[in-house]
Amino acid sequence: MKAKTIISAGVGAFAAVLGAGAAIYEAALNTKLNSFFVNYFDNPDPAQDALYNGDLYLDCQKWFEAHQGEDQTITTEKTGTIHAYIFPAAEPTHKWAIVCHGYNSSPQSTAIYTRHFNEAGYNCVCPSLRGWGNDETNYCTMGFFDKDLLLAWLDHIIATDPDAEVILHGYSMGAVTTMLATGETLPSNVKAAVCDCGFTRCVELFKYVLKYYTKLPGFPLINAANLVSVIRGNFDFRKNNPIDAVARSSTPTIFLHGTADDFIPYYMMDELYEACAAVKAKQPIEGAFHASSVMKNPDLYWEAVDSFLAKVADGEKA
Repeated sequence: MKAKTIISAGVGAFAAVLGAGAAIYEAALNTKLNSFFVNYFDNPDPAQDALYNGDLYLDCQKWFEAHQGEDQTITTEKTGTIHAYIFPAAEPTHKWAIVCHGYNSSPQSTAIYTRHFNEAGYNCVCPSLRGWGNDETNYCTMGFFDKDLLLAWLDHIIATDPDAEVILHGYSMGAVTTMLATGETLPSNVKAAVCDCGFTRCVELFKYVLKYYTKLPGFPLINAANLVSVIRGNFDFRKNNPIDAVARSSTPTIFLHGTADDFIPYYMMDELYEACAAVKAKQPIEGAFHASSVMKNPDLYWEAVDSFLAKVADGEKA
């Protein structure tokens, strides 16, 4: 009788934990529900709100809307139909930038980066990542399968322009997408990567975020959420490790991160930088919140990025 009671209690406890994991999975990765939970738990600093309501950000949003044109699609066997906005340069060029947006966002959130690159003479491709923007799926993959979208657009660019010289830019989840791509064997057309406030390991980030916003323990809840993700055919959190990707990368990469980031901790930039095997640079942005570095100090941000890209183009060691 005692054995049955113990077994029943164990089964009940497992079911409760699995149910909690399913709830976390839906809250974090179901993009149709995600905004509700993000808005519920998030309490942005007024200074951060001011940046997103400032002239720089809003002017770039207006620029994006005025220049985005029609949503464009390509279809591959691996990715299915995927979407992006493409911004041709004012003059014919072989310079391209693939600009990837972050979590709980869309291509339009890349406006401040896309405008800079486009006005610097780049053709820009801004993909909708899994579950966001115009993408036709409903679940986020935190960069894991988004990497395949980026690589598909890269192949499309090179098929269109064999002499293309491509840089990759991403912030937050887009930086993860970019880093995971640099861990692959890339064509020589890819010249550099810009990774703004990306994380090191998905499990580490999820545990940090869960504790920071809810005070709940990472174990066993994140483990349960991962089990749900795997069972449902989404990604395995344990395999989403950009720090491993940059460790095998040969793509010159600059890392940027705000020192006041409380969503993806600032210390992760140093860990990524130290692990990166390629030509590299890093630029902390003092006092910047998550995904706000370019607005907090645009002069320093673009001086660091443009200088790095110029040095890489000239064959220097940056």
